[in-house]
Formats: sequence, C-alpha cells, structure tokens
Amino acid sequence: MITNLIYFKAFVIGVCIGSFLNVIIYRFPYNLSIIKPRSFCPSCNAQLTWRENIPLMSWFIQGGKCKTCKTTISFRYPLIEFLTGFLFIIFLNSSPSLYASSPNLFFNTLLSWFFVSLLVCISFIDIDNLWIPQGLVNFGFIAGFLGLFFSNIFSNEFNDFIFLFKGLGASLISFFIFEIFRRFAKYVFKRDAIGKGDSKLVAMLALWLGPIGILFAVGFSYVFAAIYCFVGLSMNFLRYKQAIPFAPFISLGGLTVWFLGNEFIISKILHI
Repeated sequence: MITNLIYFKAFVIGVCIGSFLNVIIYRFPYNLSIIKPRSFCPSCNAQLTWRENIPLMSWFIQGGKCKTCKTTISFRYPLIEFLTGFLFIIFLNSSPSLYASSPNLFFNTLLSWFFVSLLVCISFIDIDNLWIPQGLVNFGFIAGFLGLFFSNIFSNEFNDFIFLFKGLGASLISFFIFEIFRRFAKYVFKRDAIGKGDSKLVAMLALWLGPIGILFAVGFSYVFAAIYCFVGLSMNFLRYKQAIPFAPFISLGGLTVWFLGNEFIISKILHI
C-alpha cells in the first residue's frame, strides 16, 4: 500500500513537471520567457485559467479544444504530461551515475528526474524543429558535473577529483569521436546526415553515463533509429532520405543505460 502511494505521488509530480516541460518545449525555440506570461492558447493567445491548466485533466475536460476560440489543442500536451509521470515512476530511486551510487535515495531520485525532464525537452524540441537547443545541452553539462560531484560526496568516494576528470574525459572523447563520425557521414552522403547538435548531446550524456555507458547509449540509439526507419519505410509514413530527429533516439538510448545501471551493464552484458 505504501509502495503504491509512493508510485502515485511520483506520477503526480511527474505529470505536473510534464506540464511545465510543455511550456519549455513550446517557448524555448522562440526565445520566449518560460516564466511570464501565464500559459496561453497558441491560437488566440487567451490566457488560461487555473481550471484550463490542470495537468492531464484539463485537456480531457475541455474535449481537447480551447475554451475561448474552440481551436483543437494537440493531444501531445497530455501525452508529454503522462509520459513524464510514467518515467518518474520508472526512474524512482535509480542510480545517479556510473561512477558512484549515492546512498542518498532522495538525491538519486531528484537527479534521475532532472535527467528525464531534460531529455524529454530536448527530444520534443528536436522533433518539432530538427534542432537541439545548445542552452539546454549546456544546462545538462552543468547539472551533470554537479551531480557527479555531489553523488561522490554522498557515497564517501570523494578522492582527488579523479571521478570528475573521468567524466570530463569521457565527454571530450565522445564528442570528438562522434564529430569525426558525423563529418565522415557528411563526406560520404554529401550532406549533413547527422546534426551538429547530436555530437554535443552525446558529449553531455557521456558526462552523465561515463565511458562504458555512453558506448551502449549510442549503440542503443542506432538500434532504435534503425527499427523506426524500417517500420516507417515499410508503413510509408517515412520517405527515403527524409530527415528525422536523432535526439529522441540518443535520449532513449541514454535512458535505457540509466535504467539498466552500471552494475547490470558491467556484470550481465560485459561479464566483467
């Protein structure tokens, strides 16, 4: 009973955070403030009342339409809220990094939820604009560095900043390797087959996941992308040579590694 209550609370928090993520996803590409003004209808700019702004529920209560102009509101708004709530349950008390597993469960959870929220924002912005916002990636670098720092303090493994150098080293090496691969792909296909932002996103994830984790994350991302392209071409909702956002697949790969954890990857997959 207590466990179910904890899961319910995690879901409710995630749904509320997901509502705010919708604001970031919509406003960030247009350099609009994510604080002011209050939430408004994208069609008629009418500000929403608190009844129209209840996470997950308002969309269904209003029948998926703006109360003022009756314009259809995208189903993606409640979808992102539900997805965030679901992911908050999945990543409850998950390990914050591949270098140190903090015994502080509250810290682990906050860091995991931030990681989820950041990747949800980046993924959906890339879906909408085929563009990865550098500001969010930079924010991820800062948060990853601080998370790595404090997780080692909480686990009493604070030792001459070695873990920070490992994280930064993994980030730099990942960036250069992925950037070389991106440039090679551009040379072969005579166009940008992989976006510049993808290299920076991989570098940011490397700081969070470590050298082993980022290898698996990138590997998983290409598997997920290949499956999506195969299904898309087979069902004709993708065209040959059509540009697709890659950040969602990189993010899904990163979340998969985060969920599996360091111990599982090393012991069960690498058998070390």
